[in-house]
Amino acid sequence: MPDLRPPSQRKRSASRHRSPNSGWSRRSKIASAVVGAVLAGSVAFAVTNWVVGLGGGSSGQGQSGTISNVTITATASPAATNMLYPGGSGDVVVAISNPNPYPVTITAVNLPTNTTYAAGYTTSDLSSAQAGCSAATPSSVSWCFGTGSSGSSHTLSSPLTVAASGQANNPLLVTFTNAAAMGTAAPLACAGTYFSMPSLTGITATGGAATVTTSPATDGWTS
Repeated sequence: MPDLRPPSQRKRSASRHRSPNSGWSRRSKIASAVVGAVLAGSVAFAVTNWVVGLGGGSSGQGQSGTISNVTITATASPAATNMLYPGGSGDVVVAISNPNPYPVTITAVNLPTNTTYAAGYTTSDLSSAQAGCSAATPSSVSWCFGTGSSGSSHTLSSPLTVAASGQANNPLLVTFTNAAAMGTAAPLACAGTYFSMPSLTGITATGGAATVTTSPATDGWTS
């Protein structure tokens, strides 16, 4: 049957019955493009049946640190508690510095002979010699348990672990309790004197990870 409506009404009706796909908005097209791109990317990283192995000898490079000697020096702080007197023993205070980039643990010290004597000084900074109380006088002050042979080894009561260079507890301050002895022949000039103990001849020590000793510490040897 012929459509008797005016042309303008017939045009609007045809627009309403147009196919849904022909009326996609610009926003719908953009969204579809984005989804398509995401799916394409996912395919690029999908697991495949092409398994890739590792070539023999594949490796990397590491490097160990060098070994440097620790140093043990006299220090005035903390002050010695047990004082020397003829026929008695007293404390020795030291600072142990570790230049290595890892902790170092000391388990024993090596002493000079028991006739190698300390030099006396008037002040704790050991800068001014005490007249009449030198190593040659002699002062009669030496390391306890030293023997007639240089280099005798004496085990510490507790191991001392000095932290790595630049870390806390390095230098490590240690009081070696009753580690020095004064002979009965010590001259009167050695009263009220500070002593620079004879140089240790060596230590027994190892480098490597260990629990660091807190400074200041107390230690020593008994034989």
